[in-house]
Amino acid sequence: MSAASSFCRQITGTSDVSVDDAISRALSVARDGYGEPDWFDVVTARGFISKGHVTHYQVTLNLGFENTSKNRATDDFYFHRACGGVRRPRNHHTIETRL
Repeated sequence: MSAASSFCRQITGTSDVSVDDAISRALSVARDGYGEPDWFDVVTARGFISKGHVTHYQVTLNLGFENTSKNRATDDFYFHRACGGVRRPRNHHTIETRL
C-alpha cells in the first residue's frame, strides 16, 4: 500500500462583485488547470476603493490537492524537467533541441 500524497498551489481570484465571487473565480481557474481542489485557505483578501466604495476584490488562496492521475502527470512533467529528467516529446521543438 502506498502513502497518499498531496500538493499545494497558490492562486489569486478577482471580482468586482464580492470576496465570495473572487474565491469562486479562483476555484474555477484552479479546476481548469489542476483539477478539483480538496481544500483552500484564504491567504490574503484585499480590495480597491474609489470615492468611498469598494470597487474591486482580490483574494489569494492556498489550494490543496490529493494526487490524482491528472495532477500527478502535471507534477511529474515539471519535476522531471526541473531536475534533469528526460522528456520524450513526439515532436521536438527547436528551442528544446538546442538546450
